[in-house]
Amino acid sequence: MIRSASWKTTLGGLAGAVLLVSGLTAPAAAETSPASCGSRLDALVLPTEKVPSGGRAQGLVKLNCKSSVALTVALTSADSTWVSVPAKVVVPSGATEATFPIRTFQPDYVYGDFGVPLTAKLRSRTLSQRLALRPGLRFVDFGGHSTIVSGDRPSITVGLNGPAPEGGATIALESDNPAVKVPPTVTIPRGALGIGVPPPLLKSTRIPVDAKATITAKLPGQRIGNVLKLLAWNYDPGDWTFTGPAEAYGGFYYNMALNLPKPVPHGGIKVTFSSNNPKLKYPPGPMEFLEGTSGTYQVEVALPPDIDGPLTLTANIEGVGTRSHTMTAYPGLTGFEIEPWLITGGQPFDATIQLGAATSSPMTIQLESSDPNVARLPTHVTIPAGQSSVSLQGTTSPVDDFSSVTLTAQLPNNSRWQTDLLIERTP
Repeated sequence: MIRSASWKTTLGGLAGAVLLVSGLTAPAAAETSPASCGSRLDALVLPTEKVPSGGRAQGLVKLNCKSSVALTVALTSADSTWVSVPAKVVVPSGATEATFPIRTFQPDYVYGDFGVPLTAKLRSRTLSQRLALRPGLRFVDFGGHSTIVSGDRPSITVGLNGPAPEGGATIALESDNPAVKVPPTVTIPRGALGIGVPPPLLKSTRIPVDAKATITAKLPGQRIGNVLKLLAWNYDPGDWTFTGPAEAYGGFYYNMALNLPKPVPHGGIKVTFSSNNPKLKYPPGPMEFLEGTSGTYQVEVALPPDIDGPLTLTANIEGVGTRSHTMTAYPGLTGFEIEPWLITGGQPFDATIQLGAATSSPMTIQLESSDPNVARLPTHVTIPAGQSSVSLQGTTSPVDDFSSVTLTAQLPNNSRWQTDLLIERTP
């Protein structure tokens, strides 16, 4: 009995120990071990779009499940002269994927459908995918000239290392210096190896000190650039002036004077003109002066009749500066009406003189008749400040035959408006 009890006690102790061990390890066994799925290489993912040769891209390796340890995937390229990848990529523990960089090159030109197989290997499993290539950016060229005088129009050509595909190749452009303007994009036509940037979309601005501009062409995953040196453009015209009359009346042309004492330098100059008065909708057009030019030049201004008050005109030489002239502008004549325009000799008539705008100061108008013995007007009339017209009366003498008399209204600057009065024979 004693032995039997002892044996039972021993069995009970062993059973308790087994239960204790089972109880301690049961929670750990309840969790799925990362290694239990047998991690393996599941996919090699490459860009779906063709990659510009010479550009960069990114690939991806995927596992079928998480691993409790980091796994190293071996990578190879079938032709490293065209495409290179790192020798390996590590998928961290607890992860199912990892990216790796792809770099492409341009040992030759790309024609037609072209690609390079890339391979990923983990343990005994190997996956391969073809990286498709298309022509990439090969050069940005300045027509053989790496230096220009600022303000000159640069020549820029963008080239590929293969014919542009169906629909052409659209290239993004940028300049890191505002002194060189480039269009946001250019499109190389289908089958072409390159394109020159059209001149209207390309220009440089004159700058007073030497500088550099980097012109960059971009495709997805690729960018190449080239540096253009800009030489300073300087012009000291001396004591140059832009002058004109102190007063002017609207409705007529008048001349201003632009004086350039010193010869124009390389590339010539363009002088543009502007006005501070919006009623002068059409200031003088730009004037271009060739290299070596100097002297005084007339600048014709057409003043509208509805302008009144101070008027400032400004001449601007790009890269040099401005000169301005201010004058007082008065409204011009816009009408000299006779009522009635056909009368019998000996009768009076009414006349109205009209300006293009109300005058800010009284304006005296001189009046004349081509035959005072037949038709007479006052020698002058004044349009009050704030008014744009004035009415007056004239007289005629009896006549034996049909007559015609020209009546003239004249501004202080001698500009005139004429109208005819027809006079029938007095009964």
